Amino acid sequence: MLRKLNPWIEESAVFDVARNLPELSTMAWWDWPESLRFRDPEALKTFQEEHKQAIEEFIAIQFFFDRQWKAIRAYANSKGVDIIGDMPIYVGGHSADVWSNQDLFELGPTGLPANVSGVPPDAFSETGQLWGSPLYKWSAHKAQNYDWWCQRMGRAMQLYDQTRIDHFRGFAGYWAVDGKAETAMGGSWCKGPGLELFTAIKAKLGAVPILAEDLGVITTDVVELRESIGAPGMVVLQFAWGGGPGNVHLPHNHYANCFVYPGTHDNETSVGWLKDSASKEDKEYLCQYLQTTGDDIAWDLLRACMNSVAATCIVMMQDVMRLDNTARMNTPGRAENNWMWRMGDSGVWAKLQKEAEDMKKIAEMSNRLHKQQG
Repeated sequence: MLRKLNPWIEESAVFDVARNLPELSTMAWWDWPESLRFRDPEALKTFQEEHKQAIEEFIAIQFFFDRQWKAIRAYANSKGVDIIGDMPIYVGGHSADVWSNQDLFELGPTGLPANVSGVPPDAFSETGQLWGSPLYKWSAHKAQNYDWWCQRMGRAMQLYDQTRIDHFRGFAGYWAVDGKAETAMGGSWCKGPGLELFTAIKAKLGAVPILAEDLGVITTDVVELRESIGAPGMVVLQFAWGGGPGNVHLPHNHYANCFVYPGTHDNETSVGWLKDSASKEDKEYLCQYLQTTGDDIAWDLLRACMNSVAATCIVMMQDVMRLDNTARMNTPGRAENNWMWRMGDSGVWAKLQKEAEDMKKIAEMSNRLHKQQG
């Protein structure tokens, strides 16, 4: 059953078993023996026969997780809760995706990424960001009518109610860096697949509920692409207070078809941001704009989000609870100690009764309270 729902499960199982073998566990797949690295049919057949039990165990675990996940999603949906999945635009180099589809990525003769992903230098980083994921060979994807992407989005639709695509701007244009480079400084902009990709996805799957993470260097072509497919974008209030009145994140510049956040999982908490990172000028602008002292910044930004014209408002639980950066969810670029924060035991909900009532009042005043049907 799972094989039918996820045609990649077999490849994932073989890859997982191989990478965990003692003799291969310290290597990336491009350092594996050549016959396995380049997927010689006879070598693969032999490997699958020799490791049949481990492969079947991997698939069985995925089957049970798939079933449990769908039960969680069904329960959430029954309570009026939709689940948004987060899809990175790129996949890791040492992955089943790349190993089993080498013709779809920009790889060198040994399998090493020839060109990798990143973003150019900006005000936050003099050398840019070097992400290191292999770039897509878009000409090969086009030749296959973007089938790999159709399958990827199709699987996401089975798992989530809506999919947020990280670094959406990469579909319009992306920063390409030589695979041997140590920083992203020497990269160059390349044209992405644009509307053609999403036209192929729609033809295969119908309407796909996509949320475009369109933060960072956003040019006219990115906005036009997002609008052409009808996908909502994102605005983040922590980014609103520099750059003057034209800053797209300021509430008076918001638009209906977008999601508004005080901060996302990649940001500091609102309390932590104001205390640790916001400049004096940004604090003054914020306090004047919102007519606040900033003493309750988490809820100041929460109210501003609720009052935005944006169709959807998302607030991190850490901000609802007025927590500082010790509760930060994720720090981009850091590999360890992310996604560790927990709300606490079940008794924490009783302590949040006042916050729940206050949020309900704000939702009512901003016309965001929707009655559940049924």
